Amino acid sequence: MRLSYPRFGAALLVAGLTLAGLATVGATPAAAATLPFGTVRAVVVQSTPDALAKKSFSAFCNAGERVTGGGAFTVGGIHAVITEMQPIQNLAAKDSFQVTAEADQTGVAGNWSFQVFAFCATPPASAAIEIVKHQNPSRIGGTDQAFAPCPAGKLLIGTGGKIDNAGGQMDLGMFPNSSGTLATGSAAFAKPDANGYSGAYTVTGYSVCAKPNNLLDDFQQQRVSFFSPAGTSSQKQVPAACPSGSALSGLAGATILPGTHLQQIRPNSAGRPANLATFGAQAPTVPTEAWQMDTTMFCVR
Repeated sequence: MRLSYPRFGAALLVAGLTLAGLATVGATPAAAATLPFGTVRAVVVQSTPDALAKKSFSAFCNAGERVTGGGAFTVGGIHAVITEMQPIQNLAAKDSFQVTAEADQTGVAGNWSFQVFAFCATPPASAAIEIVKHQNPSRIGGTDQAFAPCPAGKLLIGTGGKIDNAGGQMDLGMFPNSSGTLATGSAAFAKPDANGYSGAYTVTGYSVCAKPNNLLDDFQQQRVSFFSPAGTSSQKQVPAACPSGSALSGLAGATILPGTHLQQIRPNSAGRPANLATFGAQAPTVPTEAWQMDTTMFCVR
């Protein structure tokens, strides 16, 4: 049965969206969440290789930095499933981005691992970055999505999600709630693998939110969303780039067909600035119908 994908807003087949295109003559400039370009960096760490069926690992920002988003890259084969990508704010210590990956019911043979990426920034105090969490009640089977809205007056600059208690048999995705350049929240999305899941599970969504400045500022947060080409292959990989002169500060993505799941959603390099990303997905068996990835990059300039 084909999944009805419950997006809040359709993704755009675009590249290089600019906020300036939204301004109209004689109107008050629209708002845009901002981060200083030179303060955003990508941190990467490698999890410990072992044969555990479930493992969690975190990449940490420096003290005083704020996490704005993150990514992951599993290297355990087609049966390693990302089930958590969580931005964590810790004002008393260090912000971090935590990734959990689990083997599905088939299991992963031998040792395996994954990479964790954190986007870290030193924002102005006026940005008032916060992470909004929304956990849905536990449910049995089917699909579910947990929407985490930003508070009034704040815009989305990063996302995260988590699936608990599904044993690697529910696939995680994240997407913003708008197809336009400005979003006010995001949803974590869970769908079953190819042979379904009838147990109880819980979905949690995370939105990284910040107060906006106006379009006249030198540094602007942009969002670029697109669908990957449709096809029936068991693996997909799509490179993507922020518009010229901007750098990554967050990523979001999902696959649409049951039995397919994200395998990588990551910047191509660590350090400052990183403006190239790779989105990849896979399926344990060759799908019988065409499927796509829904991808989003958050970029600052």
